[in-house]
Amino acid sequence: MKLVKLLLALVILSSCSTKTTTLDEVQKFIQLEETRDILFTLASDEMKGRESSNGGYQMAADFVTNFFDENGIEPFYPSYKDSLQTKEIWSYNLVGRVGSFDNEKPTILIGAHLDHIGINEENQEDPIFNGANDNASGSTAVLQIAKFLATKKWNQNILIALFADEEKGLRGAAHLAERLKQEGINLSYMVNFEMLGATLTTGENQVYMTGYNLSNMPQKMNAYAPEFVQFLPEAKQYNLFKRSDNYSFYKIHNIPAQTLSTFDFKNYDYYHKAGDEAEKMDITNMSQVISTSAYVLAKMLEEEVSINLLSQE
Repeated sequence: MKLVKLLLALVILSSCSTKTTTLDEVQKFIQLEETRDILFTLASDEMKGRESSNGGYQMAADFVTNFFDENGIEPFYPSYKDSLQTKEIWSYNLVGRVGSFDNEKPTILIGAHLDHIGINEENQEDPIFNGANDNASGSTAVLQIAKFLATKKWNQNILIALFADEEKGLRGAAHLAERLKQEGINLSYMVNFEMLGATLTTGENQVYMTGYNLSNMPQKMNAYAPEFVQFLPEAKQYNLFKRSDNYSFYKIHNIPAQTLSTFDFKNYDYYHKAGDEAEKMDITNMSQVISTSAYVLAKMLEEEVSINLLSQE
């Protein structure tokens, strides 16, 4: 295992480059089959709906930590775990880092919630709520983006987080946001991924951003990929900015912290239903969205773009 990790480190080091990242490079790196494999694994029946009290979340977490370990994403906390307790059940966020960490440098956080709502035995036809769109899709995006970013060197600290207990009141993200604050980790901005498996009604390879007008993040992203980030009126109408894991980082760190999603209330009928299965995902579009997201984030990191709040919610 040590030899394998050494060889992997050498491959990653040899691939590190100061050359400008291109979209073509990212699209060749983020493979459709890998997108499919990760998604179908996290949304499989074996994961028991990724709920912590039945052990399913822990199985999904083991898959994530193995993926991190195999792709050069180092633990930020021992064994990647940031532990927390919800209603007497212990769980944990998974927190990795890309490259070394220097608290004198700005820190960027990329995250998604890994958990889902588990098993409902009363639903006899299909008791397992697999949560393919919610949020195996977002977790898949974070893993593939992290894998790409780990092939390069950056002037910023990059933290990668998969959150527990989002379905229990955003508790995992709130715990990590508070811990990072107490530890003096100065976050610059946070990007969260939530429900990417259905194609946005406005078109392929597009996402919307919650809290669209709160920062200059959508404009900065669209400078690299025109029309990639859309404004969704329903996101403001239903106050989605406060309803995902980005919100705790915004509140506790007072930074731009926003969510990218493709679920627009018109394109998917299985939110929090047993029918939220991997087979229903538009994986081709999802993989395109992940590639574009990785490209945009890489360009923002390369050019050390400043992401600033424009107003308060």
